[in-house]
Amino acid sequence: MILTALILLGMISSTGAATSAYNEGNRLYRQGDYAGAIRQYQGAISSGLEHADLYYNLGNAHFKAGEIGLAALSYERARRLSPSDPDILENIAFVDATKVDRFDVDSPNAVTRFLIGIYQAFSPDLLMVFLSLSFAGLCFAVGAWFFSGRRTVWFLVGGLCLVACLAWGGLLTAKSDELSTREGIVLIDKVQGRSGPGGEYLQVFTLHEATKVSVERAEGRWTLVRLPNGIGGWIPTEVLGMI
Repeated sequence: MILTALILLGMISSTGAATSAYNEGNRLYRQGDYAGAIRQYQGAISSGLEHADLYYNLGNAHFKAGEIGLAALSYERARRLSPSDPDILENIAFVDATKVDRFDVDSPNAVTRFLIGIYQAFSPDLLMVFLSLSFAGLCFAVGAWFFSGRRTVWFLVGGLCLVACLAWGGLLTAKSDELSTREGIVLIDKVQGRSGPGGEYLQVFTLHEATKVSVERAEGRWTLVRLPNGIGGWIPTEVLGMI
């Protein structure tokens, strides 16, 4: 009982310290002390505070301080916590417009962009709620089919609920796979990608600050990354910030 109370007291104290650091970071940001704000925001994160607003504000402070790579990293971490927040998406788009690297990838058509927008608006928690409601509706329809005289109606209702379960389940699986994908942001002005895990290997591309890459695996001090256009190469691990 005493141990439980001590743990609870420690959690309350930690939360209070994180909130205090976050509020102090906001105050320093408003005063134009971006370096101080960054220290406070990072202190809040170290104290266990995990919130999209915190990473969003940290990204703003990094951007004001001229650290575009760290700004992009913070915005992407904020998006993982709140994927449909318009302010976060707007700032990510703004950083994308200012970075050096551009990749030749097929642009989606209007219908595809619309569907992608809908998909991105759903968080895993929201998808789980819809899946649970659909499953509950399916169970209710099955029970009503057994005990009601209107079996045709409940058969159709059950069929719709089953389709909804499959749809929400598929989206939840896709979202979980997306969130489990390892991605990183280049944090320095320029880095060469190599054909192997070492500086002696052939240079295959050059990346610049704030570029987002998929992370496949690491060997020693080198990490294999893949670009949006499918090209892969090795870069030093220390230049990469993991989202």
